[in-house]
Parts: sequence; C-alpha cells; structure tokens
Amino acid sequence: MEVGNLNDYIHGFSSAPESRRAAACRDMRYRLFCIPASVLRPLCVFVWTAPARVVSGSLMRIIITSDLHYNVARSREPTEKIAKEICAGGGDCLLFVGDTASTDLTVMDRVFGLFEPFRGVKMAVAGNHELWTVGGADSLARYENDVSAACRRNGVHYLDESPLVLEDTAFVGNVGWYDFSFRPSGMKIPLRFYQHKVGPGAAAYFDKHRHLLSHEADLPPGALDVTSRWMDGERVRLPESDVEFTRRMADKLRRHLSEVHDRVSRVIAAVHHLPFAELVPPTIVPNWAFAGGFLGSELLGETLLDFPKVTHAFCGHSHRARTCRKGSLVCKSIGSTYREKQYEVLDL
Repeated sequence: MEVGNLNDYIHGFSSAPESRRAAACRDMRYRLFCIPASVLRPLCVFVWTAPARVVSGSLMRIIITSDLHYNVARSREPTEKIAKEICAGGGDCLLFVGDTASTDLTVMDRVFGLFEPFRGVKMAVAGNHELWTVGGADSLARYENDVSAACRRNGVHYLDESPLVLEDTAFVGNVGWYDFSFRPSGMKIPLRFYQHKVGPGAAAYFDKHRHLLSHEADLPPGALDVTSRWMDGERVRLPESDVEFTRRMADKLRRHLSEVHDRVSRVIAAVHHLPFAELVPPTIVPNWAFAGGFLGSELLGETLLDFPKVTHAFCGHSHRARTCRKGSLVCKSIGSTYREKQYEVLDL
C-alpha cells in the first residue's frame, strides 16, 4: 500500500460546503490595481488599493487553496472548477499552499494559467511534491531555483524566497517539512523506519530496506502489519537529513517573520506541512497512523507562536480539513483531496 493514496481514504471530508464558499466570495465589490510581475520580486512590496467599497466591513479578502495536484488526472476537473469559482468571486490575494504540481514543474504554468483572470496579488509556497525529482536530481536546487522560476514567470510571489507586505498585512511562509515529531508514540515503531520512510512490513518486502529488520527485538507486536511507504523516500533527494531540512525551514521562517513583524499590524502565515499536532488526522488504521510522522513538525508551530502578530496560519499536505487555535492564532489545514478541491476565504 502506498501512503500517497491517503487522499482516497479521506477524500470525503471537506472544509466547507460549496454553497457557503461561493456565498463568501459572491459579493466582492472592490479591486486592487494590477501589479506587474517585476514589482513582486523585491523582499517587501507595499500595495496601494483603489478607492474601495468595503464589503461586510472588510478591507482585504484573501483566498487560500492547496494541494491542487494538477499533474494527477482525477484532480484536473475539480481544480478547473474551483479556479472558475475563485476567479468569478474575486478577491485581493490568492495564496497557493503547496503541491500544485509534481516532477513536471511546467504543470505549475498550466495551473497558474487557470487563475489568470484573478485580478489580485498571487502568492505561493512549495509543497513536498514540488521537490520530487526524477533520476536523482537535487531537490534543494529544484526548490530554491526551479520552483522559484516557475512562480516568477507567472507573476506569482514565491513566499519561500521572501515575505510580501501589502499595506499593514505581511504574508510569510515556506514548504515546512517533517522531523518525525508527530509520529504516534503509541505505535512504538522504531525511528529508523521513519528515517527510511518505510513501514516494517514494507521493509520486509523490499530488499534495500530489509536491513532495517536486523534488530527485530525492538519491533512491537503488529509492526509488520504496517506495510506503507512514504514516497518522498523515493522521489526527494536532499543534501541533508529530514531533521536538518526541517530546521532550515524553521530558521528561514523565523528570519522572514523577524523582517516584517514590527512593520505591520498582522501576519498571515502559510506552511505546506502541519505546524501543530492537533491538525494531524486521527485514525486507527496502522498505515495511516504511521504516515502521521511525515505530516509536519512541532518546530514550525513553536516558531509561529514566537511572533504574536501572526493571526492566521494555513497549511495543506494532510488532505484533511482541520482547525486549531493557539491563543490568538487560528491555524487551518485546507483539506483538498485528489477528487475534491477546497479553499478558504479570509476577510480582514
């Protein structure tokens, strides 16, 4: 069983009925001046809005979506559907929270093209699937260069590279990652299986992982029933461990937050991976429980909580809509699946 099919197990869950989402967008009446792509490249960009008719007391409308996976056949029609819905409703900002494409980054051009009629500012962070490679290429170079170039040529601000300031609101984010801090302690699966991204049952099947079973004495009962693999282990090639890459992303998030925190009244954060354990989908299925170790990191959440002006944080990755509150911070996972795409509307 491939954990990459987690979405098929949970695709029936959604964040909000389509009717409510449509109603939230329908009455948009004000618009931003168009911003050339060249202006979006600096670290911080201040945007002046045209004289606006305020909608429901809000000054800024932000649309957030994630996990469009347009490279997957069954995701194309639902992605095209919400693209039309979002563009028709309008807004000031559109934020893509990762996993727009996969090994073929030209798919990002096609996705961003679907949202071309959206007249507001567009931003994106990478997802783990954008780091997937073919033939052992360098995922870090891909993340820092190729994904950035795809965003740039489509006029989309790449938050992994630099934060963006619009009036008194800053947007900060990146791919995040996982350091196995969310692995379920009750399963008692030894850490080495998470590090190799393979369950004990799968390790028994694949020759290259069989050495992980050389110390079977530390395996709990039922461990061989965990037969899943996390496919980043086959597709992602980083020059450092997952723990080190998670630290790199948390440190970058902290730098970007520090750069903007004292200049604005609020910060909106986007990390593809989950920053809080409360967002990990609960399950009693061993294969899905094992997957929890790859969904995010408590370090990301600790970093966000160190900056009190972060009012909202959005993530994806789990394909399950969940919300948690940490003091004044509200964090939501969007909940798009391969077959049903979701988005959030945030009015500020």
